Amino acid sequence: MDHLNEILQPYIQASKTRLSYVDELFPDLKDNPYIVLHKNVSGMPRKDLEKNERSFNEYSMRHDVSGSPLEYSFDNCEFDDTVVITRQNWRKEEESYLPLNRMDASNAVNICLEHLDNNTLPILALCDGKDPKQSKLIGTIVSQDWFTTLEAVSTDTTNISQKTIDWEKTAKSDFEGSINIEMHSSSLDSRPSKITLIAQINAEWKDSLLKELRDQLFLLSQYLSIIDECKKNIGLQNSIIFTTTYSEEHDIVNEKLNLLLNGDSNFRKSDNSNVKENNHINKESFEFDAKLREHVQNIFLRHDVDFTDLLWEILIKASTYPQMINYIEIVLKEIIEHKFTPQINDTNLTRFVKCISNLHHQETISHLLVGNVPLELVVDMGFEKLIRDYLYILRGARFIDLHDIRQKLNNISSGIFNTESYRNKLIMLAQIHICLECMLLIEAHLECPIENLQSLFAYAYKEFVSEQSPLQHYPDLCSRIFTFTVPLPNALANELNKMNPSVWRASISSHSAASMLTTTTYYNKLPIFPTNIYSTDNVDVQEEIVYGISAISSSEKYKKL
Repeated sequence: MDHLNEILQPYIQASKTRLSYVDELFPDLKDNPYIVLHKNVSGMPRKDLEKNERSFNEYSMRHDVSGSPLEYSFDNCEFDDTVVITRQNWRKEEESYLPLNRMDASNAVNICLEHLDNNTLPILALCDGKDPKQSKLIGTIVSQDWFTTLEAVSTDTTNISQKTIDWEKTAKSDFEGSINIEMHSSSLDSRPSKITLIAQINAEWKDSLLKELRDQLFLLSQYLSIIDECKKNIGLQNSIIFTTTYSEEHDIVNEKLNLLLNGDSNFRKSDNSNVKENNHINKESFEFDAKLREHVQNIFLRHDVDFTDLLWEILIKASTYPQMINYIEIVLKEIIEHKFTPQINDTNLTRFVKCISNLHHQETISHLLVGNVPLELVVDMGFEKLIRDYLYILRGARFIDLHDIRQKLNNISSGIFNTESYRNKLIMLAQIHICLECMLLIEAHLECPIENLQSLFAYAYKEFVSEQSPLQHYPDLCSRIFTFTVPLPNALANELNKMNPSVWRASISSHSAASMLTTTTYYNKLPIFPTNIYSTDNVDVQEEIVYGISAISSSEKYKKL
């Protein structure tokens, strides 16, 4: 530092230090020292200045008497406005590093670069923000093959307020949901603070991890409506066209069916291209350490997938009802004529499994291919498949005793097919679905471990999977925004205390072989820089505001001459 201070102008000083606001804006510099160029305080050596300011600040904080006295009487309890010291994002000693104007800062950085070797410490210069760009910080990093420039400019303060979504102008599927944390506390009340979590859940969100299960729930609903219509008008059956997103060309579906009948389930890979392969997962570790989102993403790989699950995935791709009947006929003939034996789990009690178990004792299969029977078989196996999917997620997350759910989802795969019985089951699956959507929203945005979600799920399950549930009709799953209000568990509150909920940071990066660029937009409800240096007197304290900074890191590859 002595060498730099000798070559710099007398009013500029170089210090090897770390500043908290630099760490916030440029996380890559965190925990590493760097050179800071700032204004030299005349008449006092740096060590004496820091010592004196620290001593004064410690004294003033211990003996602060700002604010008016507390007024109290037996008839009236009243508090006058009191001056409250604003919480700081910086250390006290950082207030002594005074900024330069942009021109002096740029010249000082260039002088340092001329007199220092490559691979030196990063060089940063503090700016007073009085230039047109409102620069607060500039700097450079010279490494082995890269030359990086740093710049942080103020985006000024912004008022923030709640906004109501105009659904007429905004697609509802774009709304992920929202989470609010409300805390009510009083130093005059001996009772602990009341912290409440309020989540708004939109099951129709277009990027939901549960989108596939949601779509299949609504597909089952459509099939049940078709069965009801066909009972009223038998002549409709041959003209039914399935207008779903699953429909595929006949040749493609037929090829997948042939693969299945030959014991090959590779057709699922193309249908689940967004699912990550997990060949190297430690199963024991995964069961206990995985996040809820990982259990959802790996549902495609659950261990109890059997023939009816795979057949369901193929049959829903039929474009018309006659095509669906044709595919079922192919399977039945393969079983009865070519002695094909499907792989079926012992717990599979679907109507289809019961039918094929008796095929060898029958001379005809025509009774399984007429009227609503084929679609009833498909609906029944679809329910079985979805129940297994939801149980897989709940079991993996250890959310609830599965015995309770199995009792509520009692088997209805025997006797006369009753669409109302299946609709009741559909409602319960939709209720479980909204519980899981809520947990995914909380997990994603509060970054809480799955152990903390377990107690929250118990509340959600009690609220949504009950006779008093706000979700009483399965169409409501995607036609309403559901609100979930729950006392925040202490464990999750402790996790939130480690976070600063008043800070937002968004970074966008681009990389190529010869250049890298990262732009970070940073907002904080508290001042980002020391207020004794950068005044905030013009801010209206009656409004809720945020302070904004745009930080840019630009790197270019270079060759040494």
